[in-house]
Parts: sequence; structure tokens; C-alpha cells
Amino acid sequence: MKAIIHPSKLAGGISAPPSKSYTHRAIILASLSCGKSIIENPLISEDTSHTIAACQALGVKIQIKNKTLEITGLDGRFPNFNRTLKLFCGLSGTTIRLMTGVAALSPNEIILEGEKRLNERPIGDLISALKSQGIDILSANTQFPPIKIKGGMLRGGKIKISGKTSSQFVSALLIIAPFAHKDTEIIVESLHSSPYVDITIDLMETFGVNVEKSDGLFIIKSHQRYKAKNYIVEGDFSSASYFIAANKITRSNISLDNLNPDSVQGDKIFMDILKKFKNKNNTFDLGNYPDIVPSVTIVATVHDGKTTITNIGHLRLKESDRIKALVQEFRKMGANIHAKKDGLVIEGNSLHGAKINTHNDHRITMSLAVAGLHALGDTVISGAEVVNKSYPDFWKDLKKIGAHLELI
Repeated sequence: MKAIIHPSKLAGGISAPPSKSYTHRAIILASLSCGKSIIENPLISEDTSHTIAACQALGVKIQIKNKTLEITGLDGRFPNFNRTLKLFCGLSGTTIRLMTGVAALSPNEIILEGEKRLNERPIGDLISALKSQGIDILSANTQFPPIKIKGGMLRGGKIKISGKTSSQFVSALLIIAPFAHKDTEIIVESLHSSPYVDITIDLMETFGVNVEKSDGLFIIKSHQRYKAKNYIVEGDFSSASYFIAANKITRSNISLDNLNPDSVQGDKIFMDILKKFKNKNNTFDLGNYPDIVPSVTIVATVHDGKTTITNIGHLRLKESDRIKALVQEFRKMGANIHAKKDGLVIEGNSLHGAKINTHNDHRITMSLAVAGLHALGDTVISGAEVVNKSYPDFWKDLKKIGAHLELI
């Protein structure tokens, strides 16, 4: 599908889509609970559909009814199918990382893999941590998917892991720790994207499991159990940030609802970051907020001043090398943007339309589409359907607030 975006003035309002991070975790925790959970307002996207399918493959009953999920959990006791199970995770890093942890609870031999780019994203730190727990797990070259795992009883005790590559390794261990033989202490070094761990803990506690947290240390008592829950998924600040950025650069007055001001989602900081653009020059450490880097980049490219974004080296391991992709595509539109090893330097100027390569990355696509609303001339994006990974209604919502665009 091709999207052609014209300069636009926006008006009206939309509801922020459901949180992808919360939806993934709610599906998994409900699957690990005892009894039936009802998940209302879930995000149904390519990524979350892979998580649903993975849980179903392990024996969990999940039904989609009227924009809700009915999930009958197995209390962490997965059936033995006496055959190898294959969990295909597409391009979803969240699915393969969190489900690798869940697979450690299953008596089956399980192979987890995804599309080519997902199989290039490292997972070695999580593999090592699970091996230390007595789990039989290996990958083709010790660092990357595909992964073969046969579950068993988790030992518990102390687990040391780096959080530099992905906070989802920590989340995977947290989620399964209540099923360990003894209490678990997870010691984390260099944790990036820590708000996503906060989301995991928030949901664990919602489903009845307590986590003690201090600086770099997480303690989970053994023999806790997740309890089935009726749960409503809140709106997604990461996805909403594109519309907030669009509102700013087009000088429009749109409204957004379905956002929880008390959320633990780290990306709600985007609103505070926008306020700092009243300054001519800014430096933002976005190590904990990688998913709003494209949205900050949108605003920075047209801001009268210099913006430096630091501590985002882990973006090179996303659906694309996101630092490289942002530089390549925004330069096509005339942006003065340069890559550093772990960051970006942007000096604002005017943008013009261009033909855009999505790099098969949903966030690159959405950020360039929003930039096209402000650019002089038309912006053409081929492969526009890639937004289905996280925000299937993105184009519909853009049109709803008055964006002039065609989908061909």
C-alpha cells in the first residue's frame, strides 16, 4: 500500500489507541493466571496477535469477542503435547523475549523464531540468565533466534543480567519468577528503557503478584500466583506522541483522549519535552524513552534551533537501525540531521516532500508521515501497511483529524 501525504491543517480529536506494551503483558499474565480474565480495550495488531497465537499454541484458551479478550489461564501449568511446538513471533521483539520466558515453564520442547530482522536481534543475555536457572535452552549461535527451549523448574535465587540491550529481558524474568522453586533476586546492570519494566511490575501487581524493587534489584517471592482479572487496557502514549507532534508542527488544535495522566508509561514525558522546545537549543537523554525518539525528531527537524538526542544506541537494534533510518529518510525531506554513535544532532529548517523508504519499521513510517503534514509538497510512502505492527488505525485516525492523504 502507498500513502501520499499532503500539507494539512488539522482539527477535531481522536482516542489514543490501546497500549501495545500493556496489551502484550496483560495477555501473558492472564494466560499464567488461574481462571478466566476479561481484557477490555486490547490493542489487536500484528505484534499482539503473535503473542495471542503463541499463548494459544501453549494451550491457553483465548477468544476475541466485541473488542475484548477472554483468556482462560493455566496457572503456569502448561499441558505436555509430546511434540515440538513452534512459536512464530513475526517481527515482534516483545513477543519473542517475553514468550521465551514463558516457554521456560512449559514441559514441551519449543522453538521460537521470527522473520529475518527479528532473528538478527540479540537475545543472548536472556538465554544465559535462563540457563543459570537450570533451563535447557540454546540458539543457533548463542546470541540470536531461533531459540530451542525445554522448560522445567526454575531454581530461583540470584540472577544477574544486563539491561543495556533490552529491558524486556528483565521483564521476561520478572514475569516467570513467581513460579520458581525459591525466592528470586534479579540484579540488573545498565538498565535502559526502565519505564517498560515499571509497566511489567504494575501489571504483575494488578494480577496479584508482589515485586520488591530497589535500585537495580528486584525481589520476587516464590509460590505467588497470578489471579484472573477483568482489566481495561489504557491508551498508548508512544502512539499518541505522533499526533501530539503533528498538532505542534502544523499549529493545529486537535484533542486526544484515552490517555491516563497517572500512567507509569515513560513516554508520557513527551509532553514535558515539547515544552522545552521554547528554548533554542536542547539536549535530551532518551535512553529510557526509545519509542518517542522518532516523535522528538519530527519536532526537532522544524524547530528553530539545535537538538541533540543522546543515549539511544539501542535504537540500532530495533525493527531497523532506527538511528540510521531516521537520518536517511529525514535528509530526503531536507532535514539537517546527523547520526552519532548513540545519538542524533538536528538543526531545524524547512522540510519538503519526498519518496520515503519505510525500512519496514512502523515508527519510521509514522514519523515521516507526520512530517509530511508540514512539508512543502507531497510525501510518498510505499509499504505504508507496516503501521499494522503497532497501530492499525493510524491512517484512519490521521484522516479523522483532517489530514489530506490518499491510500493507494
